[in-house]
Amino acid sequence: MPSGVSIDQLGRAVIESVQHGTYPDSEEVISAEFPPHAIPGALKLFDSAREQIKFLQARVRTSSRDSAPDIDGWILQAKQLRSDIETAQSASRDILAKAERNVALRQNVHDADSKLHLLEGEVAFNESLARTLEQIQSIRHRIGQIHGFLEQGNLSKAIDLVFQCGTDLRLLQNGRNIRAIAVLQLEVENLRQDIVLTLTQRWHEAIRFDAQTVTLPPDTRPISPLATSFDKLGLLDGFISDLASTLEAVIIAPRLQLQPNRHERLLSIKDRSIELTEAPVPSDLHRLFDDLGALINFVQTQLPSSVAIPVAKILAPKLTEALISMRLSSAVPEELAALQEFSSTRDEVFQFAQTMTSCGWPGEDQLRAWCGAIPQVWLQKRQNTSLNNVRQLLKRGYGEIKTVERVETQVVSQQDHLFAGNASNDNWDAGWSDEQENNPLEERVQSQSTIEPNDEEDVSAWGLDDEGDEKGDSKEADPPADNDEGDDAWGWGSDVDIEEGSKTPQHKPARPSDHEMNGHAVPHRKKSERQLTLKESYNITSLPTGVIELIDNVVSDADALRDQSSDDSSATAVVPGLLTLPSLLLVMYRASASRFYSIHNNGNMCLYNDCLWLADQLRQMVQARPQSTIGKGDLRLNEDIAAIEAFGKRSYGKEMESQRTIIKDFLDGAQGFANCTEPPFSQECDLAINSIVDRLRDIHRQWKSILSHSALLQSVGSLLSTVIDKMIIDIEDMGDISEPESQRLTAYCKQVTALEDLFLPQEAASTDQEPVPLTAVYTPGWFKFQYLSEILDSSLVDIKYLWTDGGLKLEYDAEELVELIEALFADSEHRRRAIGEIRRASTT
Repeated sequence: MPSGVSIDQLGRAVIESVQHGTYPDSEEVISAEFPPHAIPGALKLFDSAREQIKFLQARVRTSSRDSAPDIDGWILQAKQLRSDIETAQSASRDILAKAERNVALRQNVHDADSKLHLLEGEVAFNESLARTLEQIQSIRHRIGQIHGFLEQGNLSKAIDLVFQCGTDLRLLQNGRNIRAIAVLQLEVENLRQDIVLTLTQRWHEAIRFDAQTVTLPPDTRPISPLATSFDKLGLLDGFISDLASTLEAVIIAPRLQLQPNRHERLLSIKDRSIELTEAPVPSDLHRLFDDLGALINFVQTQLPSSVAIPVAKILAPKLTEALISMRLSSAVPEELAALQEFSSTRDEVFQFAQTMTSCGWPGEDQLRAWCGAIPQVWLQKRQNTSLNNVRQLLKRGYGEIKTVERVETQVVSQQDHLFAGNASNDNWDAGWSDEQENNPLEERVQSQSTIEPNDEEDVSAWGLDDEGDEKGDSKEADPPADNDEGDDAWGWGSDVDIEEGSKTPQHKPARPSDHEMNGHAVPHRKKSERQLTLKESYNITSLPTGVIELIDNVVSDADALRDQSSDDSSATAVVPGLLTLPSLLLVMYRASASRFYSIHNNGNMCLYNDCLWLADQLRQMVQARPQSTIGKGDLRLNEDIAAIEAFGKRSYGKEMESQRTIIKDFLDGAQGFANCTEPPFSQECDLAINSIVDRLRDIHRQWKSILSHSALLQSVGSLLSTVIDKMIIDIEDMGDISEPESQRLTAYCKQVTALEDLFLPQEAASTDQEPVPLTAVYTPGWFKFQYLSEILDSSLVDIKYLWTDGGLKLEYDAEELVELIEALFADSEHRRRAIGEIRRASTT
């Protein structure tokens, strides 16, 4: 036994278990053992509990003796209550028995009521069945009558009985599914189909059609009852629509349709038939209106009104629409002179419209509206034809290539540098220093900067139209010089695109000032103005000429229509619309030109020339317009002229960018001329330079037959400028240039320099003097490139001389030249002294 459990706790746990049937709460008591020595203690507790029980029993007996009289009364009352309960239970059983008997009686009453209702329903059903059978019998009788009327051919009464039977069957069915009624409905529907079939056969017998003939019976009176019967059946609209469609397909459409060679078939009306002739004859609107009038009269007189009127309502709109679209609109002439003679046709259209109205056919308003819109129809037709002519013109190709000349007369000053040579030929060499005699580079550079034209020779290539305010504006833009600055000025980005209509400055060859030529002063001369004629020729295709002819025809017609204002105001109303047609033609030209020009070699350059010539001709056309037409819806082509010029410049820019990309790819093959003396790099460099030289000569050869001389020199000069700029950058980026590399680079520069024979003046072949190439005029950076060639092949002494006494400092800055010297010459006292002198000379 655990030490914590006493004998007294064990005894009390036993007593509580005996008295109340409970178990102790303590786990220690539950798990404790009951040892034998605890039995005496437990017995004492049992005795104590027994004494306490006896004490309680004695108290209960004493209390019972005191309350005995009250208990007796309670017992009597309980017995009386029991007797009352038994009496109530007996009464309840009687009530339940009576209720059960009433339920049985009510069930009997319900059964009797159900039988009564059943009998009443049976009686009503029998009565309804009798009525239904009587109605079915009546319907069957009428169906028999329908059969009789069908045999007799009395379709009108048969149709009436069919409708009566159908109505009665619908009322009789009333939502019920009765097999007998369904059978009768099917039989009535079959009778209706038989009637429709019979009516259809009679209809087709009365109105017969074949491939090109419509025939009516000698007596058309039966057609009216047929129409009435179809109307009762709700089928008249369908048959009328079929009749109108058949007339349209068999008679009207073939009559309106023009055969090959603009022939047509005529209508022949004989008695009760109308047919198309077999042999086509030349088309004639007068005969057409006669035939259509006869057709309308045939329908109105030969068919009953119940058929003719609805046929006219359906056929008249189709007839007028087909007449306008198939014949009248195509009959409107394209030429303005023929349009004036079209008034007789318009009068015939009015007469035909009156004929339709007199016969009760609608459509007069539509025809009169078309007559009022004849000028608009002519304008639309003229527009479509003109646009198609532009497409056909482009599809035919270049055609004959011809040479055109641009002539401009400008007033220039006698002091202008272009005439400096003529004014001072005798003492032209007075300004040169004796020290320059031994410098061939200086002599060559100075000679290229001196231009000596005669008074009457063509000097358009030098861009005099870019002089100051005293010069006249240029009538036509020269091609842009395609250097980097020129690209920005034109607004050409990576996609070679510019805004149409935007004004772009022209890049002109750089010229010395009036008082300085190659850094040497020119003696001041008295200013005097003189007239200078600038001429320039270039080639164009036949395409812009064709476009100008189309536009000129349009403008001529517009002027002719404007002169008719007193005769026909409706015709002059189309003048503003007609004058918008040149803009549409130019839009069509711009939209389609790229596609058709691209299939030819040098298409972009041809397109550029054509656009410039076209813009110049349009500008002259606008300027030649009379002042009296200004502000009256006259020709307005300023935006189109700007757009066509911009379009041509874009084409030029695309071609230049394409060629520039090819040239850059060739130069990229040289890999910056690194290791240009070591195979295989030397072969790559040789291939790059040879490819570039051949490419530029080939471009010059191809474009020489297309562009004007100034444009050709500008274009080739721009491409050459791309080459020399890239070569200068690549050579300057070489950190160390050995002597063999210097010699190889010099040879490359001389190969490129040999391209200056492409820049000879146009008049060089007609003079005995040695021509001076214009390379420096059209190739930005040309002097710098030639100086680079001299630097690569010169000593330090020569380089210092070019810097101090020559023109080297005009093209190079000091640090740029120092970097070249450091790459070409090894570090030495002489190099350091030369660099110092160059830097000091640059500061002074």
